[in-house]
Amino acid sequence: MIRSLRTGIAGLRSNQLRLDVIGNNIAGVNTTAFKRSRVLFQDALAQRISTGGRLTGPAPTSISDVGNGVSVGAIDQVWEQGALEYTNLATDLAIAGDGFFIAKGTQGQVLTRNGATQFDADGYLVTTGGLRIQGWAANPDGSVTTGPLQDVRLDPSVTSPPKPTDDIAVAGNLSAERVANTGEPVTMSTVVYDGTGQAHTLVLTLTKTVDAAPSVNAAWEVTSAEIEGATITFPPTTFEFDANGELVTTPLTVDLSGTFDNGTPLGGTTGAITVDLDLTQYGGSTTATVTGQDGSAAGDLIDYGFDQTGTLVLSFSNGVRQSVAQLAFGDVSNPDGLSQVGDGFYATTAASGDLRFGRAGSEISSSVISGALEGSNVDLAQEFTDMIIAQRGYQANARVITTSDELLQETVQLKR
Repeated sequence: MIRSLRTGIAGLRSNQLRLDVIGNNIAGVNTTAFKRSRVLFQDALAQRISTGGRLTGPAPTSISDVGNGVSVGAIDQVWEQGALEYTNLATDLAIAGDGFFIAKGTQGQVLTRNGATQFDADGYLVTTGGLRIQGWAANPDGSVTTGPLQDVRLDPSVTSPPKPTDDIAVAGNLSAERVANTGEPVTMSTVVYDGTGQAHTLVLTLTKTVDAAPSVNAAWEVTSAEIEGATITFPPTTFEFDANGELVTTPLTVDLSGTFDNGTPLGGTTGAITVDLDLTQYGGSTTATVTGQDGSAAGDLIDYGFDQTGTLVLSFSNGVRQSVAQLAFGDVSNPDGLSQVGDGFYATTAASGDLRFGRAGSEISSSVISGALEGSNVDLAQEFTDMIIAQRGYQANARVITTSDELLQETVQLKR
């Protein structure tokens, strides 16, 4: 009977702990990136009563053990993905998949899936508690080289430098119905930029010089190229179309050389602007036009955001988009071995294994969703059901204690 009392107490303690865990889960139902926990029970070491039973051979047919109740074997966190809540704030970041954000705390690096971040007064990306998010700065070409972790920072005063135009694309159709050396030539214009970002107007003129005939290709010539505020030269350029209206020689380019009136060379350091001609000569109307040029004026920062790889991309008023940093992600072999240090942060332990660094969508199987936060993965219906089960378990073990007490009382009263 004393054993049954102690068994009942073990059951009370275990079910009470389960209720504690359920209560904590319910408390975190609206907490960003909260992960619910579960309690795993295990039986306590049983007491061997005998190895007897009926002997039908050299070994007994049964073992007689009396259990001593249960104990808590483990309290695990369930790492399933929480639902996403869209906030439309660029600095709210949700992780879809594995991994954690890495923040620099006073005791070293800590992990979190809570992506409610913001840029502080100094431009550092920080958590709501002020810890700086870690990552890598981008190279000038936008690529990212992993290495020692750095604080992710955005300079709010950053501007996009001007880019001189060094390539122009011309495409479309030159009407095959045009007659050589008659009528108005074909003209097209576009804006080009010098090394200081000032805009200049380029006017390009094409003239048909030879009509198509048997065994004779139709020929056109670049007869004029003028840039406002610049002195330029270009080689004589004639190009032909075959009987099917296709360019005979491709690729066809024209190099415009010279200097702007302010002293900057065309194309910046290249000293020339290359015009790429991708034309046809079919029947119908003339549609040849400048389809693009790669220069731009200086631009001010107008927006920023994170892409699915956690790369911080800046948008400027001149249309340029520039990658400046990428978030670092961490992962461990055994997330259940992480130590909870409060405020949604975790620290590595010997049980979790060493922290691995990587990039989302590359070394770490995850992606970043900007403008959203990961919600709690607590299922209230499941928690209330588990609460009823734990409550009934507690009540049943309490009945074992009261029943054992009554039996003890009867035993004591055997002697009157």
